[in-house]
Amino acid sequence: MYYYHKNSTDTVPMLLLLLFSLTCALQFQAKTVALPSASCPETCGDVKIVYPFGIGAGCAMKGFDLECNKTKASSANVTYLGSMPLLNISLLHGEIRVKHRISSMCYNSSSRDITYRNGGMTLDNPPFTFSEQRNRFTVVGVNVLAYMIGSTNVLGCRTQSNILTARNGFCDGDGCCQVALTSNMSDYDVNFNPMDNTTEYYTNGSSTDGAEYCGYAVMMEATAFQFRTAYLNTTLFWDENTGRVPVILNWVVGDETCDAASKKVDSYACRSNNSKCIDSSNGIGYLCNCTDGYDGNPYLTDGCQDIDECAVNVPRPCPGHCTNMPGNYSCPDEKPPSYSGTVVLVVGLSTGVVIVVISITCTYLILERKKLANIKHKNFQQHGGMLLLQEISLKQGTGFSIFREAELIEATDKFSDKNILGRGGHGTVYKGTLKDGSMIAIKRCVSMANEQQKKEFGKEMLILSQINHKNIVKLLGCCLEVEVPMLVYEFIPNGTLFQFIHGDNGCYNIPFSTRLHIALESAQALAYLHSWASPPILHGDVKSSNILLDENFAATVSDFGASILAPADKSQFMTLVQGTCGYLDPEYMQTCHLTDKSDVYSFGVVLLELLTGKAAFNLEGPENERSLSLRFLNAMKEDRVMDVIDDQIKSDSDTGLLEEVAELAKQCLEMVGERRPSMSDVAEKLDRLSKVMQHLWVPAQRDPEEMESLLGESSVASLEMISTGNFSMERRIVQGLLESER
Repeated sequence: MYYYHKNSTDTVPMLLLLLFSLTCALQFQAKTVALPSASCPETCGDVKIVYPFGIGAGCAMKGFDLECNKTKASSANVTYLGSMPLLNISLLHGEIRVKHRISSMCYNSSSRDITYRNGGMTLDNPPFTFSEQRNRFTVVGVNVLAYMIGSTNVLGCRTQSNILTARNGFCDGDGCCQVALTSNMSDYDVNFNPMDNTTEYYTNGSSTDGAEYCGYAVMMEATAFQFRTAYLNTTLFWDENTGRVPVILNWVVGDETCDAASKKVDSYACRSNNSKCIDSSNGIGYLCNCTDGYDGNPYLTDGCQDIDECAVNVPRPCPGHCTNMPGNYSCPDEKPPSYSGTVVLVVGLSTGVVIVVISITCTYLILERKKLANIKHKNFQQHGGMLLLQEISLKQGTGFSIFREAELIEATDKFSDKNILGRGGHGTVYKGTLKDGSMIAIKRCVSMANEQQKKEFGKEMLILSQINHKNIVKLLGCCLEVEVPMLVYEFIPNGTLFQFIHGDNGCYNIPFSTRLHIALESAQALAYLHSWASPPILHGDVKSSNILLDENFAATVSDFGASILAPADKSQFMTLVQGTCGYLDPEYMQTCHLTDKSDVYSFGVVLLELLTGKAAFNLEGPENERSLSLRFLNAMKEDRVMDVIDDQIKSDSDTGLLEEVAELAKQCLEMVGERRPSMSDVAEKLDRLSKVMQHLWVPAQRDPEEMESLLGESSVASLEMISTGNFSMERRIVQGLLESER
């Protein structure tokens, strides 16, 4: 009951204050992470629904909404994430398992038409990405070339046409092939490229009118696929899986690191008091887990509950004396009993049993160590180690060494993540320090596809070790006693050309002379591989991130993971399509035939990066400007090449020189490989342009006869004009020098 001692109008300010406080409280509550109510469904069909996933309004964290619908085929409920059926959720590992559509290319023998179904997908990133470790890109069918195009890379492979050699359980190219992912992807499309004889093969092989022969391609869970020869020339693969196969998706919460997210109390997703935060391996977002000794859902308040280690259903560490504690347990010491004859006998027997157990254990460990030594010896022989040792003994002074696994483990601090220099499609590279203090780079390669590759590994390593060029990273040795060999290279300290051009500072501090020098040294290295190595070596993955720079910014070509020895028989070619968007030779994409002109095309793209300061491929721009090479060629065609060249080098460099380099890049980017220059021609042209630039601006320091010998007699008049200080004719002089070089 209220008693008013003053006028009743005095209560109005109090009511306004109360209303304001309530509004602030509601606003504060809206900023916090919404938690599910008790009415939210806990299951749908066979799937257990756990937060942050949920079904219905207010039951899921943003981006984790699910739907529960009945299927057309039956009355059973099915859980959906978007349009994909959900099979299960893992809170501990941050994974979900969903069913993903298969892409297909089908030939109808009646109509002789080829129809396509694309099952590519684009995920929300974050929170979802395709798992690099758990999935494989899989192609099934006869004579099928398929490749997946993601935001940052291209992967693919081709199946062979001889189905007689296909075997159940073996996906090695005969009717089936698989490719490992190179990173966690958030989107991809599937393209089929019918071989020249695909239609002819199906037509000749068909004896039934209306029969349909299909090739399939899909990213799917690696352990869920088992190849069967019955999949060939039938639709059984599609029918068995009803058009969908399992795929593993990684997920994270938020878009920050643990350190940044934990400071925002209202939005921090790890709600339980006994939870911990784990940064995503991609560097975007994080996961929550319960701390040791607790189990449950860390995304819910009080979701992590203590594990009772002393419970009956758990192996008890000390029966009868175990005391459970929050997150742990204790086994208090008992009062020592008095010893009797029986106890002494029991102790004696126990001691004997312990001695026997120790003896058996020691014997087992010795046998296991011997078994491990035998495995290492077998791996050494399989990888051509004996052949390599013989060749090294015959060729003294090669500087090539055979490293022990223990030596490399110690050099990299057990291959610690802090020593990772980079990851690629052919392995992970670690920085290491040997006992003598010298720095090395160690590449742990991906698995080898077949036994033939293992037998030829030692021979190819010896050939690569013979490469002695100042602009090619030196192969110091290898380790062969492991299942997959490790390669040891010299350490180059100043990062990659990609980082130098596209890093935080961009390329605004790089003069044109430095860019031209880097291009020249890179071209000379590739020319050496193509023309002077014996046998010639094709790099296969030329790009700015595979060109390293030392402390003096000298270029060093690296990463020969995609390289092959040039085959003597031109009918031999690669069946695996790998590369990087923006650098891939269009002719190689069509034929799968890697040639020296494929390296020339990729180098042309690197030359464009140096000229323009732009990345080779940009997803954020308009569709017709995403490819740097396409944008450049259009500008050349429309006679506006200076529009795409970096503004800085336009302002401090001669137009004639820039146009000459641009014309060279255009020649490298010819669609037909035969029209492209060789790497030797490219290196020679860049060398001449570099000399022109060097001597053009310092004539007073050079004797005219010396410059004449360097640049040719036709340049004498131009040189005299420069030496007398007549710079008003600068552009004509440059053009004259360039014309003489042609």
